[in-house]
Amino acid sequence: MDRTTFSLEVFGDRLPLSNNINSAGDNRLKLNQLQKYLSKAIDTELTDRQKEIIKAFFYDGSSVTEISTRLGINKSTVSRHLKRSKEKLHNVLKYGIYPLWYD
Repeated sequence: MDRTTFSLEVFGDRLPLSNNINSAGDNRLKLNQLQKYLSKAIDTELTDRQKEIIKAFFYDGSSVTEISTRLGINKSTVSRHLKRSKEKLHNVLKYGIYPLWYD
């Protein structure tokens, strides 16, 4: 899996993380808004541990093994936190993204 972009598999698309969104063309403004919503959802809806793991995995590109070693927790715990975080973000964002993306 390429983690140079933030993947929300539940939405079926990939979101560029860098400020260079030139390849997005006409969707640049929508992607910027989506990134803001996503960042706010991460900061307000996830636990501290979930935030730490999401940021390490998607933003820093750390593997599950690297994260588990650094935090001193089991790999399955890291995977469980990733899964629950993505589910929580999906539930929080699904209604706000639809009008943004399909207006």
